[in-house]
Amino acid sequence: MSTLPSTADSLLVRTNFSDTETWLSALSFVLAQNGDGFRAYVQVVDDIAWCNADWERIRNAVLCNVEHAAVLFIMDEVALESDYPVLVVDLDDLSHEPFRCVARRLWSVDNNLNLANMDWEEFTEDTDTDGVFRGFA
Repeated sequence: MSTLPSTADSLLVRTNFSDTETWLSALSFVLAQNGDGFRAYVQVVDDIAWCNADWERIRNAVLCNVEHAAVLFIMDEVALESDYPVLVVDLDDLSHEPFRCVARRLWSVDNNLNLANMDWEEFTEDTDTDGVFRGFA
């Protein structure tokens, strides 16, 4: 089994390798600064060893590290659809079910959960009916 980096930054783990062009497009949204200068502080893991890995396996691998962020992001098959709904996994409270966040708003989840400015529920309560966070109303 491949290991994941030990870092205070959130990991963004690629698990779908079917479309490199779409992956790079999604990644550009994740890494972009918004108009106010905020961005997601993520360390990208683009390793074929994680191809088709489920979120529980990835979460468990991250939790084995000495240092990790409060949240994990996974770019799976669903995340390569329109709006790039990245899977968001809580690393602090394992009872929380993952939700999805569009790539252009990932900075908000990353910044606020890692700094404990907001709680998990504040994001999950503001997801659309499809379970995707697209920003606060």
